[in-house]
Amino acid sequence: MIAPTKTSPSRRRRLQREKDFTGDRLTTFRAVFLRHGLPGLTLGLLFLTVPTFQRVFGDSLAPVAAHPGRYAAGAVLILLALNMYAWRIDRDWNVAKLGWVLYLGALSLWEEWVFRLAVPQGLESAGASVWTAALISAVLFGAQHFFTLRWKWYWCVGAALGGIYFSVQMERHNDLLLVAAIHWVATYLNTPRLPGASSGAKAEIE
Repeated sequence: MIAPTKTSPSRRRRLQREKDFTGDRLTTFRAVFLRHGLPGLTLGLLFLTVPTFQRVFGDSLAPVAAHPGRYAAGAVLILLALNMYAWRIDRDWNVAKLGWVLYLGALSLWEEWVFRLAVPQGLESAGASVWTAALISAVLFGAQHFFTLRWKWYWCVGAALGGIYFSVQMERHNDLLLVAAIHWVATYLNTPRLPGASSGAKAEIE
């Protein structure tokens, strides 16, 4: 049997920086959830306690109320496609991989709610223009990846540019689930394996 080739540190750290003032590499789902998922979910829920934001949230879900079957079918299709991709990249599938797909879906939903609707709405209420609010929110979106997920700065710039794209789509469609679905697919394709997971010679490269 041929031993798996050792993966270089640079490949293992495709997204994350070396240890610095923000801490060491995140290698477990628990670490990712506590640093990124849980704070973001909490922030999203806090925004929903404000009546103004509740109305914004409700308006963004109006397309779903009009066509629930279409959105349910779309969600199932995306879920199946991402799980097929999860099997394809390692020729293996398990419940943990399904959990990672679902987690990233939930993550995409709260990120789009917070950074494409709640934060821009708050900035606009303070006097910012629509696109100034979108730009500031995109910068914050990229910055949170720097501090919570410890991404390298150029990946954070990419996340900020992606945030601008999502803002354009939100402004065009005002459809939270549609934009979150695009985010879900993009996020999974960028980080298809659980933190710390590996497959033969392919070590986790986050």
